[in-house]
Amino acid sequence: MLLIARAPVRISFGGGGTDLPAYFNQFGGAVLNTAINRYVYAIMSSGATEALQVISSDFRVFYRHTGAAEMTADGELGLAKAVLREFGDYEGIDLFLSSQVPPGTGLGSSGAVAVCMVAALAAWQGRTLSKIDMAEMACDIGINKMKLPSGKQDEYGSAMGGLNQIVFTKDETRVHPLDLPSTVMESLQQRVMLFFTGKSRNSGDILKKQSNASQDKDPATLERMHQIKALGQQMVEALQRHDLDSFGDLLHQSWLQKRGVVNSISNDLIDQAYAAARDHGALGGKIAGAGGGGFMMLYCHEDKQPVVTETLQAMGLSRMDFRFDFEGPQILLHNR
Repeated sequence: MLLIARAPVRISFGGGGTDLPAYFNQFGGAVLNTAINRYVYAIMSSGATEALQVISSDFRVFYRHTGAAEMTADGELGLAKAVLREFGDYEGIDLFLSSQVPPGTGLGSSGAVAVCMVAALAAWQGRTLSKIDMAEMACDIGINKMKLPSGKQDEYGSAMGGLNQIVFTKDETRVHPLDLPSTVMESLQQRVMLFFTGKSRNSGDILKKQSNASQDKDPATLERMHQIKALGQQMVEALQRHDLDSFGDLLHQSWLQKRGVVNSISNDLIDQAYAAARDHGALGGKIAGAGGGGFMMLYCHEDKQPVVTETLQAMGLSRMDFRFDFEGPQILLHNR
């Protein structure tokens, strides 16, 4: 048997950090994000023996498990092993994992890995799961089972596909798709740019500091987080008015708040590159994900993009082209 599944990564526009349980369990959270056409892939096939074998091309890791020993989620490939444990009945499977973006670069690839594996294993076992089911299972494994200091937007962004406002409370998660006219959606896609800074980072350290500050009710941090949530809501309203340039300005305002939450969110290269992009026509932007490195996202009119691209590439950044993804996780092939 052979199965190929994929799930998209995401760009977070607004509200990042309010999807952490330490924040939304107290105050409620909301994010605005979109899935993009850069994917995590899982290829599953029947193995030669009863052993489970997992290969990750991103981490250059091989793992083999036989039924004689209990499989734990410790060590390398912990998330992949945790998802396999959740489903069970994984004997005799060869699993290959690969992503179209480097890990630790702010596009939610870990969440996409979990969603991709949930989709793949559900199909392998003949189970039917909704997109919400896949997102919740992936979140439960990462946050509750593995105790990772992560939020819920990565899994929901990957599982739902498209451009969504996602609202988090202690009791439920609600997804509100933004149904924009095709011309507005196309303009938004054309004006959002991604640049790889050349550096990955451990988002866990940044998210843990942010979670602790929310849990401890640090006044300065909470005020910034409340502002980030409010600005995210204003972004949604700007898009609903089809006011894309106001959306771009709100990205800038939100970045000014975000970079003050934790010192390690930004660095000299990020600050210099962002300032140069603004000087050459970008209206706003931010570092994707928790911060500290990875991809920089910008909002910039099409006529300014060539000079912004040339300027940032001269500083060592690399532009990555993309489109929005509106499908979410997909089973591309399933030969029984």
